Amino acid sequence: MNAKSNFMKERDELNEYVMKYAGKELKRFYSLDSQMYREGVLNKNQKELLGLVASAVLRCDDCIQYHIIRCLEEKVSPEEIQEALSIAAMVGGSIVIPHMRRAFKFLDRIIEGESKLLNPHFINTIDSVKSILEKPGEREEKLYSVCQLLKENIDYYDWVGFYIVDPEKDRELILGPFVGAPTDHKRIHFGEGICGQAAEKEISFVVQDVNLETNYLSCSPEVKSEILSPIFKEGKVVGEIDIDSHTVNPFTEEDRLFLEEIAKLCSILF
Repeated sequence: MNAKSNFMKERDELNEYVMKYAGKELKRFYSLDSQMYREGVLNKNQKELLGLVASAVLRCDDCIQYHIIRCLEEKVSPEEIQEALSIAAMVGGSIVIPHMRRAFKFLDRIIEGESKLLNPHFINTIDSVKSILEKPGEREEKLYSVCQLLKENIDYYDWVGFYIVDPEKDRELILGPFVGAPTDHKRIHFGEGICGQAAEKEISFVVQDVNLETNYLSCSPEVKSEILSPIFKEGKVVGEIDIDSHTVNPFTEEDRLFLEEIAKLCSILF
């Protein structure tokens, strides 16, 4: 695992302990925290930069690392992060500098780690997806071709499909083009199952064993694991790309980065 994966894994594990013992007040606070960083008058990358500055001034290394991860996920550049941390040092004074040093080290570890993760097979597949998207044709036709390509190129991708946010119904996903076994889950509400949770939380999900999940919508007893990434347009979730596998624990950090890149490329169709 790279720096980002290690941090998020430990954070998720510790949050499970919090939720195990938390009362309703603390759970409400957690919910408010996630809602505060949603798109508003300020966009999400601006809010994450504000969170980063506040975390540095308050000298919370855990918070700093989390907001660096979220900034990168919101396509904030390293240069913008550097300026934000410089403001934090100006506001907080020299006592912030040790935390700033660790912040830049963490940022560098993520950037260097992710740049080395994708293997040639994934890179070639990304190039093929670009070719599909550049050709003339309807959106559904191109999305279906992407599904075919991913399923054929990666042997443990047993079901590949897109879910699209219904423009006429708030917070609801509609099944789009897919390749693989038919599914009964043609409409999914935000927060429902893995797909709905990813849409609600606006983050990628990697589930190595679906049998360990309590909030999971079973498509088939053959499905053992799932990975998906939201598709964003102008800062809002407009769809998702979803992968099911018939193998337990098949996905790596490389799969997540790969799928997020495919999602970013496909956003031009929305």
